[in-house]
Amino acid sequence: WCEKPTELLAQIIETVAEEGGTVTDPFMGSGSTGVAAVRMGRAFIGIEVDPLHFNTACRRISEAHQDLF
Repeated sequence: WCEKPTELLAQIIETVAEEGGTVTDPFMGSGSTGVAAVRMGRAFIGIEVDPLHFNTACRRISEAHQDLF
């Protein structure tokens, strides 16, 4: 388990992914990278084998996307 603050991930994404680009996280966990990517206008592809984490990530990313509108 490796918790990563969304704010830290946003700084990394801003540095390495162009606006409108795509961010990929092959070990998505609870979706913090996806939340940061969506908030910053990037597309996101996440991969997670644990169904519980996958469902949590989908919910969090969906909520982050809805918060933009």
